Amino acid sequence: MKNLIERIGSVLRHPLSILLAFLALLQVLHYFDTRWRFVPFLVVVTLAIAALLFLLSRRAVFSLWAAGLTVLLIAAMSEVKFRLKGFSLHVFDFAFTGLDRSALSFLVGSYLHLLIAGLAVLFAALVFLVVAFRSDRPSARTFAVRAGLFLTMAVGVVVLYPQKKDEPDYVHYISGYDASSFFVSIGDLEFPLGRIVLADRLENVEAKGSLRDDISCDVGATKPDLFVILSESQTSPTYFPQVTVPDWMTASFQSQDGRVHPLQVETFGGGTWVTNFSVMTGLSGADFGWQSPYVTQILEGRVKTSLPSLLARCGYRTVAVMPMQASFVNEGRFLTSIGFQEIVDFDEMKPESHFVRDRFYFDVVERIVREHRAKDARPIFIAMQTLFPHGPYDMALVPQDALPGKAYASDVQANEYLRRVALAKQDLQDFRSKRQQTPGPNGTIVVDFGDHQAVATKDYLIADAPEGNVFADLRSLAYKTYYSVYAYGRDIDMRPFAMPLDVGFLAASLIEAAGLPTSPTFEALARLRDACGGRYHACPDRTLVDQHLRQRQDAGLLNLD
Repeated sequence: MKNLIERIGSVLRHPLSILLAFLALLQVLHYFDTRWRFVPFLVVVTLAIAALLFLLSRRAVFSLWAAGLTVLLIAAMSEVKFRLKGFSLHVFDFAFTGLDRSALSFLVGSYLHLLIAGLAVLFAALVFLVVAFRSDRPSARTFAVRAGLFLTMAVGVVVLYPQKKDEPDYVHYISGYDASSFFVSIGDLEFPLGRIVLADRLENVEAKGSLRDDISCDVGATKPDLFVILSESQTSPTYFPQVTVPDWMTASFQSQDGRVHPLQVETFGGGTWVTNFSVMTGLSGADFGWQSPYVTQILEGRVKTSLPSLLARCGYRTVAVMPMQASFVNEGRFLTSIGFQEIVDFDEMKPESHFVRDRFYFDVVERIVREHRAKDARPIFIAMQTLFPHGPYDMALVPQDALPGKAYASDVQANEYLRRVALAKQDLQDFRSKRQQTPGPNGTIVVDFGDHQAVATKDYLIADAPEGNVFADLRSLAYKTYYSVYAYGRDIDMRPFAMPLDVGFLAASLIEAAGLPTSPTFEALARLRDACGGRYHACPDRTLVDQHLRQRQDAGLLNLD
């Protein structure tokens, strides 16, 4: 064994081996990061890690191999996260997701094969590093020399830091720059952990006008029941010419006016809670920059005006039905803080697994409605989330006899995704039919919306995209989903839905169209929608958005301190 370790060590120490490994590292880093301009930064990061390990271990060759391997493993982790969730690895993931038992449980249950593969790679890397360490010889360089080398490399990291000053800080994480994202995110640690990025943007904004914490509960003659349904991972298949779906499925994305209404969201492949956050609060997740994936953690108790709080103050019973545990990304506590009186989660519903058909959740809602109407005269607002079309798509959840045998897409995973969507749409249509049959004494409004697109159609986006990174632009097709609106036993004005909407305007448009209770905040949002042409974060006159947010802040409706 000793001789074997020595022979391996002689190979690792050979200058040709180190040179070839360095050239390979350059290519792999470029593959993971997609842009050569980040490679010099990554090379210096690798050398800084090597210098730190050399400072601690006194073994130069081991430190070089260990640093290169560390950077590659982090890049691979970031690549996996981006492919699954649409947001590259951030240093805060280890604090937020890494300590979230609900999130870890779901990830392990859903992506066990990736976990096993990852653990196998980590074990192999550990064995390699042990051999490299044992086969290397301690250096005679003094501590001062080694420390000086580390400080030099650390300065190099700062000098070559590649982030553009005029580039929004979230762009790096939604663009798939997976080799550098984790190391770039370390720069975010300059903020105190409780500091909210948006506060800096609004610090010098002058609020023109003011908002009040008022509500108008009697805008319409009656208060209809309201159902807002988050349709997991769904967007209109007409956006992808590579797929063929039946006409009924295409039509299932339409509103009662026969149109498919586009909705521009701010996350791809994952981050359901970010879209739900925007719908319920009338805020843009992108306005919080790199903190966007963590809004349900950092904004708990900080948002006073929201759709559920407005309706609760006007006599509605407000219920959130979520297929995850309430503790998942802190969403249950966040939803409670913005006005939901009841949270019905995975633990309470007790499905067989996370991957049951959506009709299971619709049946839960149906029972709630039936029991509510039997003993409670209040109108009811239920916001429910579905899950069946969620990834991964390398396992068949759809029985072969559940849908016609003809494939919807030539790609196996895209086909599995679309077949799940087809069943989800059938379940939604059944729910709509029941609402139509029993609209309640004051009528019913049913809204459903896509939270984000699925990773299963990612290759279609890339193939059809013009030059550039389709994920770097929140206006691109990658962030385009839909919403649909139906009214039963009640009239609804579809004019507020005439233009394409950014997700932060959906609730304000719904309130205006359905004659729901309103408030100065949502009235201001409707005016902002019209002034910005339906665009929120990317409003052509961004000062209007900043002034609106500052008004909320000054009125105590949005606490960013």
